[in-house]
Amino acid sequence: MNFTDRCGVCKDKAGLLITMLRAAGFESYAAMTMAGSRIDRIPADQFNHSITIVKHRNGKYEILDPTWVPFVRELWSSLEQQQNYLMGVPEGADLMITPISPPENHYFYLTGKSKLNKDGALEGEFTIDAEGQEDASIRRMFTSSYRYNWSSALEKELMSVYPRAEIVSMDWGNPMDYLAGPLHIKVKYRIPDYATITDDEIIFVPFSVSGVFKRAMPHLYISTSLKERKYQFRDRCSRLVKLNETVELPSEVKVKFIPDIQMTSGDGASFKGGYQIEGNTVKVSEILKFKKRIYDPEEWGSFREAVLMQKKIMDEPVVLSIVK
Repeated sequence: MNFTDRCGVCKDKAGLLITMLRAAGFESYAAMTMAGSRIDRIPADQFNHSITIVKHRNGKYEILDPTWVPFVRELWSSLEQQQNYLMGVPEGADLMITPISPPENHYFYLTGKSKLNKDGALEGEFTIDAEGQEDASIRRMFTSSYRYNWSSALEKELMSVYPRAEIVSMDWGNPMDYLAGPLHIKVKYRIPDYATITDDEIIFVPFSVSGVFKRAMPHLYISTSLKERKYQFRDRCSRLVKLNETVELPSEVKVKFIPDIQMTSGDGASFKGGYQIEGNTVKVSEILKFKKRIYDPEEWGSFREAVLMQKKIMDEPVVLSIVK
C-alpha cells in the first residue's frame, strides 16, 4: 500500500525499506529513536521516530533513515548524531547512542577572488563546495523550489546581505544529481559602492567572510551572550567551514586597522585565520571546526570563542591607508 500510494509516515517508510532490503538478501530490522532528543533509562514511551537497521557480514549493524535522508548525500542523517535508539533485533538489544559524525563529513568551503575598483565597486567570483549536511543546506535552495526559481533563489542569498548585488553569471551543475558528487557552485558578481574609498583610506570587509550564505553556518545564529553554561547545548550538526578571499585593490596600501583575531581551540570547536596584506592585495582566511551536535557545558568556551572570532571578522572592517 505504501509503495502504491507513494506516501506514509516514518514507520511506513522504515517498514518498506526493511522489506526491500530483505528481498535483496539483506538481514534488516526496525529500530526506534527519539528524533532530536535523548531517551532516559526508564520504562516509558519515549520514542517518536522509526528507522531501519541492516546487518553487515561482520555482524555490525548500520543505521538507515529513509524518512530524513531524501535530498541528502548520506544514508543516515547526521542531524541525528548523539541520539539514543533501540534496535528491534531477535537477540534483543540495549539502549544505544548514534555516533558523532566528523566535521570533515559536513564541510562548507567558500572561496573568492575579487577586484575593488576606485569607485568602491567590487567585482569578483566565488565558488562554493559543500558536502553532507552543509551540501543539503545549500542544495535546498534548488531542491525545495521549481526550476524557474533556482536563479532567483541564489540571487536572494546575496541580496539578503548586499541588496545592490548584480549577478553576472552562475553555474550550479545539476542539483538533482546526488551521485555526481558534492555540490559545486560558481558565481560571478558585481556590487556597486561596496567599499568606502577616500583620498587617503580604503574601508571594507572582504566578501567571502562578510556573512553570505549563513544558511550553511547555523552556529552564527546561536547567542553568545552567556559566558558560561550550566547545561548542555546543541548546534544543528558538526561541520567544517573554510572561508577564503583574495582582493586586488586599486592602489598600494598600508595597514591602519585590522581586527584583533585570536586563534582558539578546544574540545568543542576551533578557529584559526586572519589577514595578509601586501602591496595592493588583501588575503583573508578562516577555518572553523565544530566537532559535534550536542555539547557539554565545559565545551561552551571554545564554541563561543570560535563564533565570536568569525563575527569579529564579519563586523569589523579593515582600514587601509593608501600609499601615495
